[in-house]
Amino acid sequence: MDALERPARAEINALLEKLTTAAAATRALRRFFLDEYLGFLVDRLELPEERIQAGDLLEMGYATAWLAAAAAGYTRQRSVTEPEASEASQAARCSSFNHFARHLDQPERLSVEWPGTKSLSAADSEQFVKALADKRPPRTNQSTWERTSALAALRVATGRPLSQLANLRTHDIALDSREPTVSVQGKAYPLDAATVRIVKRWLDTHTRLTAQLGGGEVAEVWITTKPGRPRFGEPARHPYLPCSIRTLRAAQHDLTQRLQPRSTRLGQLTARDTANDAVHQARDEALADLQARRTTLREVLDREGPAISRMAVGRLLSSVPGIAHQCDQVLAELEISRHRWIQRLTPLEKRRLVDAVNTRWELPVES
Repeated sequence: MDALERPARAEINALLEKLTTAAAATRALRRFFLDEYLGFLVDRLELPEERIQAGDLLEMGYATAWLAAAAAGYTRQRSVTEPEASEASQAARCSSFNHFARHLDQPERLSVEWPGTKSLSAADSEQFVKALADKRPPRTNQSTWERTSALAALRVATGRPLSQLANLRTHDIALDSREPTVSVQGKAYPLDAATVRIVKRWLDTHTRLTAQLGGGEVAEVWITTKPGRPRFGEPARHPYLPCSIRTLRAAQHDLTQRLQPRSTRLGQLTARDTANDAVHQARDEALADLQARRTTLREVLDREGPAISRMAVGRLLSSVPGIAHQCDQVLAELEISRHRWIQRLTPLEKRRLVDAVNTRWELPVES
């Protein structure tokens, strides 16, 4: 009999048996909320408990109704002044549901938002990914670090939860196309150059590791990077095979704790601001045109919009052909800080900047 067709009570008990080595509080928490969910379905479906199958508990319509009933206080078993469910208990319900789904070898379906885990801003999220991807934390496995960095980068690029990113296949990621993308549940999300670099590094490692299996191609993006531990009497699992959400989450927790005092959950990372991406793209195009001599310094300085106006003068001069290595000397002579935004330059300062560059270096003629 398929696990989804077995009695729900039997599978709940089987899950609890697996948790004999877990903390007593964790086991009690899982039992309490899964019992509550099963009792809710018995009342809602008006069926005896033995007629409820394990697969019924994974129906999203039932799960959503259960969470809504808990939020309204209908599942409260004690008489209290405020019967509505707290944020913490709702997160525990979602976590218990996902744990039961994993027990049945099914993907997680509910997003878990624990209170007290404030989301990072889009800018801080990008900075976090950069810090994680650029330097491997001490005493960490190289492949695990690359995998975790790629997962965090895709979270910021898409904003999708771990339950969805965990199901990615290699054909969902197109890095070699003109506009690199990742497809999550049928929707394509653009990838910037930094994310492409981070994800490509992991996919290259993925190919190298799975080649050691000697079998067919492993299509899942996320694979284990070392042998598992023997669990519940079963032998250790071979490395380089598809890994569980729990493995991905544990690696994220471990690596981020080595970077900072507190671990950062994947769900705390915020998706990139696409409007900001457009600004960066316009800026990169302007600097590329300047380096290729397709435009002049005067034309760039006169452009409107945040792409140029909020760029530092030093970065602009570093892209001028022939003077990148001496831009600090030019700015020092003009008494202009290299960190000053272009929008804060006066018309006179802009003219003096163009004159100084044209006088000393061969550049396109400025009008």
